[in-house]
Amino acid sequence: MSKNISVVDLFCGCGGLYEGFKQAGFKASVSNDIWEPAFKTFVRNNNSTPFVLGDITDLEIKKKIIQEGKGSKVLIGGPPCQAYSMAGQRNVDDPRGKLFEDYLEIVNNIKPKFFVMENVKGLLSMEHDKQKLNPAEKKELNKIKSLENDKIDLMLKRKQSKNTNKIKFSIKEEEKLEEIKKKLKLLKINTSNLRVKVTETIKKRFLDLGYFVEIKVLNSANYGVPQKRERVIIIGSHNGLNINFPEPVYLERKDTFNEEIFRKNHPNWITVKEAIDDLKNKSEDVSFNHVFTKCGDDFKKKIKNTPIGKSVYGGFSDAYFRCPPDEPSRTVKENHGGVFIHYEKDRFMTPRELARLQSFDDHFIFEGSKSQILVQIGNAVPPKLGYSIAEVLKENI
Repeated sequence: MSKNISVVDLFCGCGGLYEGFKQAGFKASVSNDIWEPAFKTFVRNNNSTPFVLGDITDLEIKKKIIQEGKGSKVLIGGPPCQAYSMAGQRNVDDPRGKLFEDYLEIVNNIKPKFFVMENVKGLLSMEHDKQKLNPAEKKELNKIKSLENDKIDLMLKRKQSKNTNKIKFSIKEEEKLEEIKKKLKLLKINTSNLRVKVTETIKKRFLDLGYFVEIKVLNSANYGVPQKRERVIIIGSHNGLNINFPEPVYLERKDTFNEEIFRKNHPNWITVKEAIDDLKNKSEDVSFNHVFTKCGDDFKKKIKNTPIGKSVYGGFSDAYFRCPPDEPSRTVKENHGGVFIHYEKDRFMTPRELARLQSFDDHFIFEGSKSQILVQIGNAVPPKLGYSIAEVLKENI
């Protein structure tokens, strides 16, 4: 197998997915993102890679990407996950969701042998309206959208009420929320024939271009990432090429397993402590992205009183969460200041510690403010997951 297989990297962010592909012997013919802090990080760590900074919906930007990417064997990256995230309103009318159309156009022009898209699990349950609906059908679907917005507003208020005495969530509001949920359930059953799964549309649109698509959820912890990050991986192959997904390398050890047999076949998941324990007493080092978060005395007391496996605020399941040391972390997200709390030290984890949980090597340096760096880390595909995907793709190129 020859090295330096050419790859186009779209929506690349800071470069997590490409970092894994690079380690597997791929080389980017061109990379693209719209956000300058991510661009600066990517270029710092890949200074010889052609980079097109800008919006792919811009015709000139798209033209440059296609010109630079012609002849590439693989195209990686997908539209931003925020448009589909289970944590927010999964609205396919979001402009970011329409970036899929630009992705299709670029794939059709470059015609790689494979493409790889990554997204959140919420994509699997997303639906969109069918085309050619009559006015009455559209009216029924608009009722669903209106009720969904009301539900989101009430759920947000309920969540906020758990974290501050300034916001109250009344019994009437709780009853209203339950009533909305019942109405939504009935409406969705009655209009199920008017909607179609987003994943089915993705498969059909790519099949029209000559690509067969397979979709699978992969848990990053199974590939050496000290984080239980589950993501939808979409792989498309041109003209009948085989599609393989990586087999797990690491597995969760079950108490019922024979430990000796287990260790012989699969090492245990990498834990938070194994990943970052050597950094717990390290002094602040800005050049290494090991930067501490400053907070007031009251919040310091709250951190000190937060046990392992709990959040400072009850309404937040992941933000301000004190990670158990002896298992992989929960999903690292773009929570800005609301990141994980160290399992032993009464402080927030630093960007470098979070980068370790995302499986970035220490030589990978992030550019930007601390807040911008946290967003880059939270949005990245773990390099070790990318590496595992790249390795199985190589077998069929």
